[in-house]
Amino acid sequence: MKAEISVTKLDNRLRGIFPSSFTPGDVLEREIPEPGTVLFRLLKPAEAPLVKARKWKGKVMGAKRRIDSAKIAAAIRADRDAR
Repeated sequence: MKAEISVTKLDNRLRGIFPSSFTPGDVLEREIPEPGTVLFRLLKPAEAPLVKARKWKGKVMGAKRRIDSAKIAAAIRADRDAR
């Protein structure tokens, strides 16, 4: 098995772009085996909610019910606070 090597450059907010094998929401383990080396391992893939698509006025839409914007804001805040 050949190891995939990927180089990631950080931006000014210390965010990196990872290869397509990782997706937003994945849980990663960071390991520093020696100074100057950092390894990331996938522990748990992201859990994406499933929403059935439906047609409405000729357009494809997501959920049937209206999503409360306060719930969305609370979920975003909770995610940011968890970081």
